[in-house]
Amino acid sequence: MSHSLVKDKMKRYTNILVLLLLTGLFIPAGAQNNPYKIDDSLYPFFQRATKLRTSPQGLLIADTLYAEATKKKDKKAQCLALTIPVSFYYSSGNYEKLEQSASRLKEEARKNNYLQYYYSACTSEINWLLNNGHSLRALHKAEEMKEQAFKDQHNYGIFSCIRTLGHIYYMRQNSEVAVEYYKNALEYMLKHLPEQDPSYLYMNLAEYYRKKDEGEIALEYNEKAVKTAKTNESRVASLMDKCQTLYSMDRIDDFNTCYEECLQLVEQYGVIRKSALLRLRICKLVLDKKYDQAYIAADSIGSPLQVCQILHVLYLKSGDYEKAYTYNKLIHKHQDSINRLVQSTDIAELNAQIGNERMKLDAKALEYKNAALNLRNTQLELERTKSQSELEKINAENSKLVLKNRNLELARLNVEAEKQKAILKEQQSASQHYIVTLSLVLSFLFLFTCFLIFYLYRRRRTMAILQEKNEELTVARDHAEESDRMKSFFIQNMSHEIRTPLNAIVGFSQVLSTPDMEVDEEEKAEFSMLIQQNSELLTTLINDVLDLASLESGKYTMHLAPHRCNELCQIAMASVVHRNPKEVKSYFTSDAPNNFLFVTDKERLQQVLINFLTNAEKHTERGEIHLHCSLTENPGKITFSVTDTGPGVPADQADYVFDRFSKLDEFKQGTGLGLNICSIIAGRLKGEVKLDKNYTKGARFLFILPLDSVPDN
Repeated sequence: MSHSLVKDKMKRYTNILVLLLLTGLFIPAGAQNNPYKIDDSLYPFFQRATKLRTSPQGLLIADTLYAEATKKKDKKAQCLALTIPVSFYYSSGNYEKLEQSASRLKEEARKNNYLQYYYSACTSEINWLLNNGHSLRALHKAEEMKEQAFKDQHNYGIFSCIRTLGHIYYMRQNSEVAVEYYKNALEYMLKHLPEQDPSYLYMNLAEYYRKKDEGEIALEYNEKAVKTAKTNESRVASLMDKCQTLYSMDRIDDFNTCYEECLQLVEQYGVIRKSALLRLRICKLVLDKKYDQAYIAADSIGSPLQVCQILHVLYLKSGDYEKAYTYNKLIHKHQDSINRLVQSTDIAELNAQIGNERMKLDAKALEYKNAALNLRNTQLELERTKSQSELEKINAENSKLVLKNRNLELARLNVEAEKQKAILKEQQSASQHYIVTLSLVLSFLFLFTCFLIFYLYRRRRTMAILQEKNEELTVARDHAEESDRMKSFFIQNMSHEIRTPLNAIVGFSQVLSTPDMEVDEEEKAEFSMLIQQNSELLTTLINDVLDLASLESGKYTMHLAPHRCNELCQIAMASVVHRNPKEVKSYFTSDAPNNFLFVTDKERLQQVLINFLTNAEKHTERGEIHLHCSLTENPGKITFSVTDTGPGVPADQADYVFDRFSKLDEFKQGTGLGLNICSIIAGRLKGEVKLDKNYTKGARFLFILPLDSVPDN
């Protein structure tokens, strides 16, 4: 569920933006041969490195470019050279290396005063975290980037961080906040960066209002996107998005006009957006009421959520409301899974921060205690100073009285007047002392009240976090119990499956090794063959377990290279044909040329084919087993099929045949892992395995791989 529609869309947007950022921001269509204005002798190095930025060779060229730029003191070329490692490690998924290369680029960009590359490096780190499910960390880094951009007053940096925050909140399913950031980013771009292409932001806003069924507003943004698009790519993307809006509004004539314009532009400029074109083709078929063709085309959509959404609309428009309701429930199930994924990721990241936050709270509490102690010391010092001042005043008054006594010759009225004046001064001093004391007391009470409120707030928040942690631990306990149950089932199953061939090996070996046993040569040969067969079976069982562990742990790395498909099929067939029953014939056919090459993992593809063939041999006692390779059965894909004349798969088990430990015949040897391993390998190769339920003469298993995408490493 983590590879849902929302994540696919965000990856599409962010990857386009990262590509533009890492190659020096947006380039006008009329750019000259050296648009970056670096040394002409260095520009060919940068062109070559950019073309090979996703391969190790690109890193070597980037190192050469940096060394030459340093010699020529071309600071901008130095920054451009450092964008290549960022792009390489971003595409390879190595975040540690990405962070290191981004830090180096940021340091160099700031030192050389090319801050646009500083913010492109920041955006690359954030987009990697966002695309790999770390949205909370991405949000934290985006806020840091925003603070730095406003501090630098760098227009591109400010615009980039506002737009990136919109992407983050979109990924976190907070569309209302995301759209506000998109609007702010668009406003800032139009005001401060008029040379940039605003069409993608207009499309983001159009998608938001389209989902809210506010088609007229969405269409307005689509029109703006088409008018402001500055490249052929963005113009085609804008027209395709406009078609989606017209389709949602059931404006058939306007849709047809816009659809034809899209096709003309794709043919004219060679701009290929296969997935988007396929979705538009399905929309066209729906509007033309060619529902059967639309169903077939929908099966080619890679994302399960996209397939569910398309089929929901198809069945709704065709009047099959029961199926439309079923797919609507599946859509909500997908979306709920996305929300749970975001929440679990947030909890994991928050738990990692709890320790640091507790240390910060302890330090803050100590700071508050020290502040209170300093305040008390200040108050005591102030009181001591005031007491000393009052004592000095008393001494001064006594001196005045002595002077007055010595001058008794003066009029008694003057003496009384001086006495009244002294009394008045004492009253004023007392009033001031009272006011100051009251002010200090009130200030202390205010500070104490604020501290108490803050303490209660933090305690309440801590209790909420602890409650969430307890709920998480409960879920973890349930998962652990389920894991123990599955482990026990697995050990029980494996002990049974291993014991049978092991007993056969030991038993027949003892017969052969016992001198008193009279065994003729024919029996010896038969026993040796049985020992060999059971040894092979035991090896297969162990290999299945090891393969499953390797694939699920994520430690296995795909070894991708171009291979001839027919050659791979022939090798797989030769590996298992010797195990065929005597009355079973095996043969291979293909409609692909012998020299046809495609990129795949040779070992894992052959493993899938061998598992299919082995499964067919187990269940076919007479007849034939047919391995076929086709480029035409599924256009744009290569299809491997294994067909047998056995009893086939019962209808009640067809949906579970690829599940773990699933066995059609409990009396047949095997762990029930082979077909499950095939399913996992197919997923890693961005393909699929399935059972042809329409085939009735036995069983027919399909292994389908795309030709236009690179498998995951």
